Amino acid sequence: MSHARSLLVLVFLFSSCLPSLVHGQSERIADWTFHPNYTLARKAANYPGNKLDPPKGRFERFKRLGGPVLYQGQTPTQRISDLLQDTELPKSAFTLEMYVLNHVNQPVGTLVSAGGDKGPSWYLGYYDKELSFFLKNAEGQELLVSSEVKRGWKNYWLHVVAVFTGEELQLYVNGDLKGKISSASDQVQYEAEAAVELYGYFANEPFMEVPNLIKKINLYSEAWNNTEIADGFEDMQAQVTKGLLFGDLFHFTAGPYLNFARQDRINIVWETDRPTTAVIRYGTTLPLDRETSIDTFAYIHEITLKDLQVATPYYYEIEAIDENSERMKSSTLTFSTAVREDGAFSFCILGDTESRPHINQQLGKMVWEERPNFIMHLGDVTDGGKASHKFQWTQEYFTGITPVASRIPFFPVPGNGESDLYWYNRYHALPEPESYYGFTFGNAEFFMLNSNEKEELQVGGKQYEWLKDRISSSKAKWKFVAHHHCPISSDENDFGNTWAGKISERGDPRFDDLKKLYEDSGVDVVFYGHVHAYERSWPLKGGQLDEENGVIYLKSGGAGGNLEDFTPTRSYFTNKVQYGHHYCLVNIYQGKFSFKMFDLEGRLKDFFEIEK
Repeated sequence: MSHARSLLVLVFLFSSCLPSLVHGQSERIADWTFHPNYTLARKAANYPGNKLDPPKGRFERFKRLGGPVLYQGQTPTQRISDLLQDTELPKSAFTLEMYVLNHVNQPVGTLVSAGGDKGPSWYLGYYDKELSFFLKNAEGQELLVSSEVKRGWKNYWLHVVAVFTGEELQLYVNGDLKGKISSASDQVQYEAEAAVELYGYFANEPFMEVPNLIKKINLYSEAWNNTEIADGFEDMQAQVTKGLLFGDLFHFTAGPYLNFARQDRINIVWETDRPTTAVIRYGTTLPLDRETSIDTFAYIHEITLKDLQVATPYYYEIEAIDENSERMKSSTLTFSTAVREDGAFSFCILGDTESRPHINQQLGKMVWEERPNFIMHLGDVTDGGKASHKFQWTQEYFTGITPVASRIPFFPVPGNGESDLYWYNRYHALPEPESYYGFTFGNAEFFMLNSNEKEELQVGGKQYEWLKDRISSSKAKWKFVAHHHCPISSDENDFGNTWAGKISERGDPRFDDLKKLYEDSGVDVVFYGHVHAYERSWPLKGGQLDEENGVIYLKSGGAGGNLEDFTPTRSYFTNKVQYGHHYCLVNIYQGKFSFKMFDLEGRLKDFFEIEK
């Protein structure tokens, strides 16, 4: 390395019993940290490393709830009750702080509210990029401050601060005052048995819940001043920049992440919130009987476990040790080495995971149920996770994918979302130069390209000549190529806006040299993503359908990015198109290739076979 809906377990840090003093003399009444506790099903439901446990409310078995709280005309899809009781609520001046990460293109929202059956005493709401801060004072005056927020810090982060000074309501976003209104009373009007509740509004985003949108809520018993608001914004920025999930808790921020499995070895990458050394234990049975260690302190580590048995299942665990000798274990995980040359094998395909860990996780759970030998990722691991956007890896990609990626090895290619390769290279352990490489698995050979460098993929280019040499010497029965961008595509507007009367090129002409090379050298299937939809071509050669000698082009870009549509008319090369999130499954044994595509609910949407 060069440097179906499932219920989420909501993770909170709840400290109202031990209030702390931060930002001057403001007493913190409550501190909630939200992060999806994603795991796999049944006996694989072990979370790697430390996490925060949910609080226990007064009503663990039974609670009579009032009717749903509509916000912006929306009915809540999620409700968390009794976060605070009336005796703990601030009676006069207070500050409510919230971290928001909104990286989806559909209207979603949340509402944190203090009140009872007669309505809210105050609330802070966010829906479809609009913020609202409401309060009812002791005079019965109903105050409302609202603001539209189109873009946040690093495009997607909002540091929201709602302040009741006793004299006015104030609403701040990323340190800037967005609105204020005067109050005729310095007291909040509460009814008996008022409580704090949290609602989520995710009807437009299947599988999304509160921790995917809200990362932190703090409640203080004093009104923050401008300095404290600025400090709070800086605190959020620092946490996001570091990629932290649980603040000061010792935890994994990335991985464990399996890469590049072979018959006798496998690569593992992981990151912790602080510099650590590590002990890696592994073996074919429990208790684990083999051990290796890393003695250099670092945030990101990688290791290759060598001298493994072919086609053999293994158990492993990682123990991280920080500079104060505090220890953290990953829990016991599993992997399998690559099959023999004549063995049957299976792999799954994901592309464009991008900005939706809730979709990544759901697809990952479905992929896990297939128990493939490996997962091919077709790029755009992130939506723009370059050097300055580490959060897209830790808060999004690894949050959603780690449950399956800690048990099934990944073979990725880079997309334009990580085209600077800064974090891509640090989080992957692949053959040099890492951005492109080849490998064999069973009786197939795979050629993994970096299509961000399109000049390198034309005749005379570095990757073109590398591929030409490798593929001409390949003795494999099956030959597959994977890269991110589209040689052919029937999408609506990437190559000409077809819904606005433009003519589409239906693919990137800069891949013409590659297509000829594929067709002349016996490539069976070319896999790619980039466009967030599914499309399979007929076998093609020389721009014509050729069932005997043609290459199948298969686009799978539906693992989490904003979905895209197709041209209004069918392309000559199209066999199947499908709109929606999905994954693919390939099974190979000797001369038989079997392919299936499943949608987000597990329905079979495409199937074909090749025999030779």
